Amino acid sequence: MPFLILKWFFPFFQGLLLGLVAMTLHEAGHLIAALAVGIKVKNVGFCWKGMYTVREPGPPVKNILVSLAGPMVNLILMMTWHWWPTFGLANLCFALFNLLPIEGSDGLRIMKCWRQMAKAPVVSR
Repeated sequence: MPFLILKWFFPFFQGLLLGLVAMTLHEAGHLIAALAVGIKVKNVGFCWKGMYTVREPGPPVKNILVSLAGPMVNLILMMTWHWWPTFGLANLCFALFNLLPIEGSDGLRIMKCWRQMAKAPVVSR
């Protein structure tokens, strides 16, 4: 049965593996940024939607930095495009979809923090 040749499945599994690597590095960016700005990380896990990080709430400015860190890691890794096009594309897609303001995404968190900062009273000296 020629349609069951395993090499046909290689691109699928390669894409799946590269997506998991991109996701792991994305979450590592969030972890490093949270630790750098002093926000305590409570939990890192994996569910049907992918990896996630649970952290203590912090001020909106710090939360924006932590939320941007993951997609920025993916955009930096996108520069591997010349040497490894599939990995570069996986990182580009991961970064772009994470920046969309949809439920559970970094883009929605950034938008909420931005709104909080806009509503905050301005303190003048």
